[in-house]
Amino acid sequence: MKDKIARLKALLHGGVAPALATPILADGVSVNTAVLPQLINFLLDAGVSGLFVGGTTGEGVLLSDAERMRLHETAVSVVDGRVPVILHTGTNQLESTLALCRHAEQIGADAVAVVTPYFYKMNDDGLAAYYHQVAVSAPSLPLMLYDIPQLAVNGITPSLLARLGAEIPSLLGIKSSRPDAQIVRQLLDAAPPQLLFLAGNEAAALGMLALGADGLISGLSTAVPEPFIALTQAFFNGEIVEAQQHQRHINRLLAQLPAGARIGAIKQTLAGRGIEMGTAVPPRPMPREDIWLRIRPLLETA
Repeated sequence: MKDKIARLKALLHGGVAPALATPILADGVSVNTAVLPQLINFLLDAGVSGLFVGGTTGEGVLLSDAERMRLHETAVSVVDGRVPVILHTGTNQLESTLALCRHAEQIGADAVAVVTPYFYKMNDDGLAAYYHQVAVSAPSLPLMLYDIPQLAVNGITPSLLARLGAEIPSLLGIKSSRPDAQIVRQLLDAAPPQLLFLAGNEAAALGMLALGADGLISGLSTAVPEPFIALTQAFFNGEIVEAQQHQRHINRLLAQLPAGARIGAIKQTLAGRGIEMGTAVPPRPMPREDIWLRIRPLLETA
């Protein structure tokens, strides 16, 4: 397991793993697996270092377990080992989470990421017990913690990260989408050195890298991977001024995404780039206007 974790950290360090948007059929609940090869190959051709499937941008928690398994199977098959595939298998029901983890292990995923149980508040002891059960369910599969307390209510504290890093041999690392840079710094300080730390705060991506994050997982990069890849390359090459320019460009792009319809806007952008994604899973709305019309000029002038 140590060798597997070290290999994944080496492959994902210094790069971007887009949080893959999920194409949805007209019924609003079924994954359009026929579109996944086009989307995945678009991202691999752009130079991404990995893929994060079924996360927040991927609407995983809104899909049935059966649809998530179809999504996971197709993604792993299409990628075919070209980059690491991390499958988000977190749910709010323990048995569903364990079943999705076992399925991910069976189909050959590189790792799973599991969000904290959400809605009801839990303490660190409860969360530690939960992640131990998850790790035992798929013992040969590296595990990432998914830390997004602004949506999930529960988050990964620095002390919990240090504890789980010492207790769970299969712990690969953490994906933290916290907006608070001070908490991210505390998590980085607490993380055992062998762990992978991927940041999800797009508006402060450069700052997260400067604090010590290994790379990025980004939702917007599933539609516009270019500036995120350019930012990470510039940063790890020591070209800080260029990296700052890419961060400003990313922030201009982020400003085009309407509040409450971010996923729909990302899908509109992909449709504008020739990849038909369908709608956001209802009742989440689509934007009232075509956001691609705003995004496209910014990409052309970058």
